[in-house]
Amino acid sequence: MNLSERGIKSIIGWETGGESCYDRNPEWPGEQSGVTIGIGWDLGHAPATETSRAWAPHLDSATLALLVSVSGRKGEAAQVVLPHVRHLVVPWAAALAVFEQVTLPTWYMRTLRIWPQVVELPGDSAAALVSLVFNRGASLTGDRRREMAEIQGLLRVGELKQISDAIRSMQRLWPDTAGLRRRRREEAELFEAGLAPAAE
Repeated sequence: MNLSERGIKSIIGWETGGESCYDRNPEWPGEQSGVTIGIGWDLGHAPATETSRAWAPHLDSATLALLVSVSGRKGEAAQVVLPHVRHLVVPWAAALAVFEQVTLPTWYMRTLRIWPQVVELPGDSAAALVSLVFNRGASLTGDRRREMAEIQGLLRVGELKQISDAIRSMQRLWPDTAGLRRRRREEAELFEAGLAPAAE
């Protein structure tokens, strides 16, 4: 994967705040998320079989069984079941292992499916776009995905400098969610940082 170390650390930071801020207990981030564990592992959106396969080497069977039991619950349904699993503990080492071995490679490939040109980008720029797809998903249809589709077109014609503007434009989608607006701004800055050496 052509992702920079800085880019990977940025994704981990956006998802958890870093090891010092890491919440070892399952949480519900809000919106249409499911109960989330580790570094951005959304139990509402990940199939139960995928969760079992990824986490079995790192968690005891009783903990894993309880986590799998809330698979598929999203939004308010996830909020309702959170108290049943909130007491469980997912160690940082387990979270990091699953992120590096499963999550990051999976979302890198999902990013390449919609934006194959990412494989040719500098590491910071590639990481910014993988972060975007990891956080938002890979759909390109509908008004809420307008900028995602725009990025696809910009990559096809090599208009890389306009991509950061498209990322910043997505802030329109979360007028009341400062954290997501900040993440889009920082992703745009990371994308630009990747292009900077080539521009010199």
